[in-house]
Amino acid sequence: MPYILVLYYSRGGKTAEMATHIARGVSQVDGFEVRLRTVPPVVTAIEEPAASIPDSGPLYCEEEDLRDCAGLVLGSPTRFGNMAAPLKHFIDQTSALWLTGALINKPAAVFTATSSLHGGQESTLLSMMLPLLHHGMLMVGLPYSESGLRKTVGGGTP
Repeated sequence: MPYILVLYYSRGGKTAEMATHIARGVSQVDGFEVRLRTVPPVVTAIEEPAASIPDSGPLYCEEEDLRDCAGLVLGSPTRFGNMAAPLKHFIDQTSALWLTGALINKPAAVFTATSSLHGGQESTLLSMMLPLLHHGMLMVGLPYSESGLRKTVGGGTP
């Protein structure tokens, strides 16, 4: 069965929480499964390498998860108006998918979480869209016809 990949990085847990809610919504769509995946933290010289399988929570995303998805929802916390380094590092490793055109015409959406008002949410969303556009993915979003966007008090934009 085709699946929608909900791929995210979360350090503090809020982006993971959002990803779980998105995955729950996707699971309600007939004809599609949902695959929830994350990426390991970026390893520095003073840290141990991440295990290939996390101790708990979603599995780490593999290139095949991305290649074979029917659509993608990508999420990251905001880091100075940009996506988090671990997610960017993962995306930077997908050149083989770009060369083969594996993601062309697949729908994609992005989401972010910040701990501050005016924390760079829009530029983070744009930074996540750019590599997806290079892959030939089709960006989709929530239009203002979604009535919940006019009622939210805690954020939410197309």
